[in-house]
Amino acid sequence: MAFLARILRIVLWLVIATWLGRKLLGWLFNPGTKREVSPASPLASKPLYRDPWCGTHVSSEISFPLEQGAQLFHFCSTECRERYRASQRRAAGG
Repeated sequence: MAFLARILRIVLWLVIATWLGRKLLGWLFNPGTKREVSPASPLASKPLYRDPWCGTHVSSEISFPLEQGAQLFHFCSTECRERYRASQRRAAGG
C-alpha cells in the first residue's frame, strides 16, 4: 500500500510541476500578451414592419416593399403584396 501511495504522490508532483513549468514558460516567452476575451459588441437592432396582409413581422432588408402615395408598406412575400394590391383595387373599384 505504501508503494501505491508513493506512486500517486510522484504523479501528483509531476502534474503540479508540469503545470507550473508551462505557466512559467508562457510568462517568459509572452510577458506582455494577455488573453482576455473582449465582450461582444451589441448588434444594432433594426425595426420590423408588420405585413398588412398576413400580419407577419419582417425586416426592411428582406421585405417586398410597396409604395402607395406617401406610405411605404413592407410585405413578407410577393404573394401577400399582390393579394393586398388586389384587395385595394376591389375596395377602390366597388
